[in-house]
Amino acid sequence: MPEKIKILVADKIDLTHLKILNNKCFDITLKMGMSDTDLLNYTYVNKFNVLLIKSRRRIDKTFLSRCGFETIGTASKGTDHIDTDYAKKRNILILNSETGNTLSAAEHTFALILGAIKKTHYSDELVRQGKFTFWDYKRQTLNGKKIGVIGTGKVGLKVAHFAESFGMKILANDIDPNVRNFNKHLKYYDINYLLRNSDIITVHIPMNESNKMFINKESIDIMKNYVIFVNTSRGGVVDERKLIKKLKKENKFFAALDVFNNEPEIDKEFMKLKNVILTNHVAGKTLEGEQGIGNELFMQVKNVYRKYQQ
Repeated sequence: MPEKIKILVADKIDLTHLKILNNKCFDITLKMGMSDTDLLNYTYVNKFNVLLIKSRRRIDKTFLSRCGFETIGTASKGTDHIDTDYAKKRNILILNSETGNTLSAAEHTFALILGAIKKTHYSDELVRQGKFTFWDYKRQTLNGKKIGVIGTGKVGLKVAHFAESFGMKILANDIDPNVRNFNKHLKYYDINYLLRNSDIITVHIPMNESNKMFINKESIDIMKNYVIFVNTSRGGVVDERKLIKKLKKENKFFAALDVFNNEPEIDKEFMKLKNVILTNHVAGKTLEGEQGIGNELFMQVKNVYRKYQQ
């Protein structure tokens, strides 16, 4: 029998389903929280085939040029924290979790939508201040509202399904013809039409070069002045400076954000605004979501090295 496949778990990944990786075939080492430099030094001495990380770790060209891994798995849907082009040149396989936390991310998105339209954060503040009988602030129902869903992959599609159950009209947009063909029950619109006519806009697109600042000044200016804008995808798809400017100018314009350009040091101007809800990149980070990601990641590793299971 060949030598075991050596796996290094370098970040705090949910290990509930780790038994998927049969210990007769895989040798698993847990070294969570090491710096990239220490990690490279450690792996130089102890040769590993597979590295498992989380999205907070940045895997750049320098790291990839010095590491000896065959496979790097990230416990996240996105891979924008990894230089995937250079990894491909080095023949390093990149694995990620496409569906592990889909439901968690979609639920959080809808929680932000509900919080924004019902103003639950403001109501909580009033109660704490002893202003229980102050009701002079705008609250609305979702039924009949138009929601623009930009990106109808797994998370965006689930958000659309939630919205339908609330009696909302879905304005969908996706550049991928395969996605549009798969979701024939949705009605797709031109992006400018969606931006101009939606009461709520939610973004579910990957972070790549073509999507950088996809929501820019022109996009924001097209939106209604009383729209609710939600982003749980990646901070880099939005021009934050233009968004902040709009929020300052139009107090009926509302944003609910889980992701930011410069995490964790986000723009302090957001803290000064009353017409925003801010959460700390936790959309997919539920107990079930973390377990789902781990399960999917371990299954992918098992499938890549399936010959060792025989």
